[in-house]
Amino acid sequence: MNISLRQLRYFIEVAQSRSFSRASEHLSIAQPALSQNIAALEDDLGVKLFKRHARGVDLSPAGQRLLERAGDILAGVDSLKSLMQGREAAPSGTVRLSIAGSVAGVIVAPLLSAVAQDFPEVHLTVIEGLSFESRALVESGQAHLAVMPSPSELQGMEALPLFEECFMVFGAPAMMRRRPKVMSFAQVAGLALAEPDGAHDLRKIIERAANRINVRLNVRYELNSPQMLSAVVREGLAYAIMPPSACHDAVASGAIVGRPITEPELSRVQAVVWPRDRPLTAAAEAIRDTLMAIVAKLVADGQLHGRTLAPSYKKK
Repeated sequence: MNISLRQLRYFIEVAQSRSFSRASEHLSIAQPALSQNIAALEDDLGVKLFKRHARGVDLSPAGQRLLERAGDILAGVDSLKSLMQGREAAPSGTVRLSIAGSVAGVIVAPLLSAVAQDFPEVHLTVIEGLSFESRALVESGQAHLAVMPSPSELQGMEALPLFEECFMVFGAPAMMRRRPKVMSFAQVAGLALAEPDGAHDLRKIIERAANRINVRLNVRYELNSPQMLSAVVREGLAYAIMPPSACHDAVASGAIVGRPITEPELSRVQAVVWPRDRPLTAAAEAIRDTLMAIVAKLVADGQLHGRTLAPSYKKK
């Protein structure tokens, strides 16, 4: 048997990406060379590691068993030199993180700064998108981690809650002067609203609340971009129900004003998630833990409005 560490690294990347073409891009090697290495690994082990199909590849039962061990093998080898020198290994490698857009503007800059200072050998790539896009990226292996809302609705994922954010209703300053300091959801539902479309996590939460108290939302504009929602609100064209993180800059500048919502209060949990069947690398674990510390500090400093939650694992 002549298995190389390079073959194991290539195997893990293909397993995480669920695609030879994406894995070759991430590894910066030609796809034929990658395929040859995987074929040689399969020959040495005497098993097929992947099941090919039109959309990419899935792990075979043997491939799943290898994935469960390969990460530990590589982590042990990577730490050997540092261990001999009397120090712990520094995480290294590429980590791809997908963040749903509403919190990206607040989190990304301090996260990148902390990673550059504490983990200079880790290359962090951040992808911004809607929550369903982040879910698709992490499920397909195009992202190692994702920050997204409502982790309890995800299947086959590990999740650590970051914080719970409460929604508010936002409007232009002149319009909000006529409104009470705290508004019931029934009062808010009757206003001319700008909200995301029905596929968006935020809209689903709002619609469920409306159904519970049997009121109908007066949605005038459907916009999936936090920037567009803030712009419509700023111009006085509509109000919007959003988490404060989605319009942080507009609120800080005084361009729009928020009011708390009651009866019921609307909230959602933001969490960092990753697939249960793909063990995280040391670099990805370092990003996850740094992300949790950054979010806790942002909440404590009032830059993210919400409350932190106990960091217990959630398995689905």
